[in-house]
Amino acid sequence: MASTARTRRPRGSIDADMIVRGAFELARRDGLDSLSMPNLAAHLGTGVTSIYWYFKSKDELLQRMYAIVSAENVRSSLDPTDYEPAQWREFLRVQSVRSRERFRTDDLMADLIFTRRQAYDPETYQQLLGHLEDTLRLLMDAGFTLQDSWHLFWDLALYTRGFVVTERINRQGMPSPEGRTLLASVTTESMPLIAELVDHERVVLDGTSDASYEFGLDLMLDAAEARLRKQGGQGTPTSD
Repeated sequence: MASTARTRRPRGSIDADMIVRGAFELARRDGLDSLSMPNLAAHLGTGVTSIYWYFKSKDELLQRMYAIVSAENVRSSLDPTDYEPAQWREFLRVQSVRSRERFRTDDLMADLIFTRRQAYDPETYQQLLGHLEDTLRLLMDAGFTLQDSWHLFWDLALYTRGFVVTERINRQGMPSPEGRTLLASVTTESMPLIAELVDHERVVLDGTSDASYEFGLDLMLDAAEARLRKQGGQGTPTSD
């Protein structure tokens, strides 16, 4: 039987960028949990010692990958300086919806940023803080206090993160037997309200539908706008 082993690269024919690209390829193909130095070496057709020459540990490699996706996430975010203060609600809503979509269509990005505890490298940290500073400035120019601006930014970010992580977990496997049994027990006779939601409103029982996300998002923004108007700030302009 012919060997299917990958041909080993010549010594010195690999560098750090190639290793990182290979790590992304392997993690996207098989999942982040499958990423190990031996698996990566086999994927690249090189020896494990060649990888350790550039990255002393798997954590160091993951840190590089995290820095890359974090920078990509910031670049993909809306620029707060493109918005007028009166557009604060539009900015936050579009930013939140796009962030959820970006993460739920890129499981690896979600895993690296949301499900692993990573330390920021200085450059990535500066990018993130710069975006946060500009967002706080937009909200304060609209009339929010500094504290309210801070809480509003993070409440929306963590709300979105909760949806992304739950959706990510759901995509990792089929519903459990217990879950299927419970769903089968929802009947018009025993649980008429839930049955109405499932059969006619097409809700998702774990609450992760687009409608559920946007309902909660608008609810939070409505509360923020009411608070802002009470304080005399700029609400969303209304058409005549």
